[in-house]
Amino acid sequence: MNEKTGTFRLFGLLLPVVLSFWLLAAHFLRSGNLLWFGLLLVVPLLLAVKRSYIARSVQFSLLVATITWVQITYQMLMSRMMMGDDWQRMAIIMGAVICFTLLSACTFLHSELERRYGLK
Repeated sequence: MNEKTGTFRLFGLLLPVVLSFWLLAAHFLRSGNLLWFGLLLVVPLLLAVKRSYIARSVQFSLLVATITWVQITYQMLMSRMMMGDDWQRMAIIMGAVICFTLLSACTFLHSELERRYGLK
């Protein structure tokens, strides 16, 4: 595999990780929390460093992000139910976001990323 193909493959493998962080960053931007927005926006840049502790820290952060999405979903669900609003569509969308974030953490189980970050 040449260098260009390898770079595109790496980009494709890490794209879900980056999108997961940016999705949570967008949520915090919407709620006006600029500190978390900025932090979540730049966390994926850490992946440029080829160290196992960086990959594991990012992976752990994605697990924390998943738990955060569960809490956010619960709050939104309770709010909508108390107001008598429709909640089913929101629950489906948030369930997909939770699954996507959790699966993004599993990205580091890919052999290419294990090799890149020395995870084995």
